[in-house]
Formats: sequence, structure tokens, C-alpha cells
Amino acid sequence: MKANEYQIDLLAPDVDGKTIEYHIDDTFFQQLDGLIQRGQVKTTLHIEGSTRSVFRFHFHSVGVVYAPCDRCLADVEVPIDTDDLLNVKLGAEYADEGETIIVAENDGMIDVSQFIYEFIALSLPMKLVHEEGQCDEAMMATLEKLTPVSPLDEE
Repeated sequence: MKANEYQIDLLAPDVDGKTIEYHIDDTFFQQLDGLIQRGQVKTTLHIEGSTRSVFRFHFHSVGVVYAPCDRCLADVEVPIDTDDLLNVKLGAEYADEGETIIVAENDGMIDVSQFIYEFIALSLPMKLVHEEGQCDEAMMATLEKLTPVSPLDEE
């Protein structure tokens, strides 16, 4: 991941209508150090500027990521196909107002890498587990040994 690859200059004359394609790979995920450590995702960003100071960023991400299984901690392959919107405005200083990000007008730059990661991570299912019988056998055997037997299980 190049340092400025994800930087968008909102003051550039060609920013309105601009479309950028990002090819997200393992390096991207590892540098952001989150739950997702591997993946191959194509993210397309289309920027619309309704005025010189208000923008709508449309993100479309498609691909596959790998995240730890909630049961066995081995990686689960998760397909990704998500559409997300981010409103961006130029203002006095940087602020995050939920669905709208304010970028300092004297800087005019926004780094979209964290937003791309968050949109991908938010598209993951709440419960992330392998299909029945697909979990790591060694880990499942260890868990069985460590899990106390409940009196209800014996009935």
C-alpha cells in the first residue's frame, strides 16, 4: 500500500465525477491491523461533487476476505459485495459527524483507506463461523477437552 495511494485531493479541479479503482490485497489489511488480515477485494470509488465543498463518495467493493472463525479461530472465507456512501464536506477543521466527514478546507485531503476497511468489515456477518464440520479439527478437539460437561448434557 503506497502512502498516498488512498489520498483524495478535494481541491483538485477534476475531483467531481472521478472514478478510482483500488485492488485491495493482504498488504492493505495487514497494514491496517484489524480483524481482517487477508483478502482480495476490488473497490471502486466514484466521487460526485454537488458543489465545490460538498461531495458524495460511492464505494462498491467486491471480492473475498478471510477472518477468524468464532468457534475455532481458523480463517473463514467470506465473500464481499457491498455498496456504501460517505458524505464529505470541506469545513474549518476535521470532524466526524456520523454519515458526514468534515475535511479541513486549508488541507483539502482525505485518506479513504480506513473507510474502505470499515465498509468491508461492516459487511461481515455478525456470527462468523465455518459450515458444520469445516472447523479446525485440532482446535475443536482441544475445546472439547477444556469445556466442562453440564449436568444438562448428561441427560
